[in-house]
Amino acid sequence: MSQQDPHHNQDESIDLDAKLQAAEEAANKQDQAENESLNEQDKLKKELQEMTEMAKRTMADMQNLKRRQEEERKLLVSMANMDLIRTLLPHLDNIDRAIEHTPEGTDQNWFKGLEMSLTQIHQSLTNYGLKPMETVGEKFNPDLHEAVAQGPGPQDQVIAEMEKGYMLGEKVLRHAKVQVGNGEESS
Repeated sequence: MSQQDPHHNQDESIDLDAKLQAAEEAANKQDQAENESLNEQDKLKKELQEMTEMAKRTMADMQNLKRRQEEERKLLVSMANMDLIRTLLPHLDNIDRAIEHTPEGTDQNWFKGLEMSLTQIHQSLTNYGLKPMETVGEKFNPDLHEAVAQGPGPQDQVIAEMEKGYMLGEKVLRHAKVQVGNGEESS
């Protein structure tokens, strides 16, 4: 039989313990490295999600900004049109009154040319959304009409129009000046 050296077993045992400890440390380091790698991946995923959300919000903000700017531009154009048309209305009223009171003996060709021009102007304004209000026979509405006189006729009904009212789209551009019935019978 061979004799074993007790120091040799002890050296092997120390050597095995050292190897085992080194293997455990290596495994711990590898686990730690893997955890750090996973933590880094999770961190990057979270950062990517945050940046994606930020990009989505920014895109939505840009779309809302473009929409608001377009609405503001349309409103500005509409307001400019309203102001221009409002300043033209008294001139058109005067031309309409002049045509209604054309003196006898006026050259009919000249008169027809004037009527055609006025019709074209009214058509152009209609194309921009201007429409005259129908008032006579309608119930008096303070949102649309301005009562300037009362007279015999059905109560609160418009019986005469003194000045034409206009709408531009759905907005009142100028209230119609009207005479309203007071409920008395005409004599």
